[in-house]
Amino acid sequence: MCSLPLQLLLAIFLLKNSDGQEITFKNVTIKYTTDSKNELKVATAESLKKIVPSGEKVSVNVNGDVPVLYEQSIYDLQNLKSLEITEVSLKEIKPGAFGNLPLLRNLDLSKNNLTEIKSGTFSNLNLTVINLMFNSIRSLQAGTFKNVVVQELKLSANSLTEFPRGIFENVTLKSLYLNSNPIHTISPKALPISLKDLDLFYAQLESIDPEIFDYPELTSLILDHNQIKFLRPGDLKNLPRLEDLTLSYNKLTEIPEGVFNNTNIMNLKLNYNQISTVATKAFDDMPKLEWLDISKNKLTLWDNNWLPGSPELFLFFVDDNQITEIPDEAFKNYNGVFLLSIENNKISKISMKAFHNLGHIRFLSLASNELESWNPDLVANVNIGEIDVSKNKFNSGKGSG
Repeated sequence: MCSLPLQLLLAIFLLKNSDGQEITFKNVTIKYTTDSKNELKVATAESLKKIVPSGEKVSVNVNGDVPVLYEQSIYDLQNLKSLEITEVSLKEIKPGAFGNLPLLRNLDLSKNNLTEIKSGTFSNLNLTVINLMFNSIRSLQAGTFKNVVVQELKLSANSLTEFPRGIFENVTLKSLYLNSNPIHTISPKALPISLKDLDLFYAQLESIDPEIFDYPELTSLILDHNQIKFLRPGDLKNLPRLEDLTLSYNKLTEIPEGVFNNTNIMNLKLNYNQISTVATKAFDDMPKLEWLDISKNKLTLWDNNWLPGSPELFLFFVDDNQITEIPDEAFKNYNGVFLLSIENNKISKISMKAFHNLGHIRFLSLASNELESWNPDLVANVNIGEIDVSKNKFNSGKGSG
């Protein structure tokens, strides 16, 4: 029988207490706050319970190197309400590390070296926030978040590439942050149906599949900086409560009819794409729309039939496109708009009837275009608060109606 080297035996001895339990906290600093701030230097301790005083509600911050959270290392702390174990080179959380923490609401494990989260790690916790941002998590096991009550889960800036079904079981989650992960696949029904806010910017998604995005309570969806190349009629049909949608910095080239019509979207951002075509009826019947941004695209035509049925429209940005002309009755569907900006296009011609049947615009910017003249008669008897036509080709600078 071969014996273990003396150095290894000594290392094992140093990592266990007299009961054979692994030592989680070694040469660390524990800062905790009750009514006052306190700080303890800890040589060795297998659990926080032996360090943190009982009684008053307490928030704890751990400083030092904690490569592994062993079983019951964060256990049976009846007064713990907030725990921060960040930047401690944490690589692994053993099953059973967390338990019997009735008051814990905020758990911050960000900025560590975790590569996976095992099944049941957070089971039976009742939390407001779990923060796992800025780790190196590549996979989440089935049941990772089984039987967890949590309002907000932060998994941003990890290495996740896919989200299969089974990760969430019996979980009520409101906000999920998955941004800055190279996610290219999300399985249908992979995420909790209770979601209200979903952040997926800087991922690798190529489309919005209604079988995947089927969340009846979702109100906010952030998908900027993905690889989305097209939108199809019905893509949003399973998001009936969606109010805020961000699709900036994708690869869209056109906006067809049937994507946004008859939705409850209030804020829609399509800027920084490659959109050259917007269907005439693309934005019809959006009764709650307040903010529309299609700036920084490749539009060449202004459609005077855009946006009927959007009485709440307040801000409309069409800056930095390639529009050359403003046609007859260009603004007939805009009644009560506070700001309409068409700056930095290539507008050289404005129809004499462009402002006919205009409802009301508080501020209209046509600055930084290619107008060679400005005729004040264009806006005579028109309900516009102010017009900016500065930085055009003519020399009068700025005109107002």
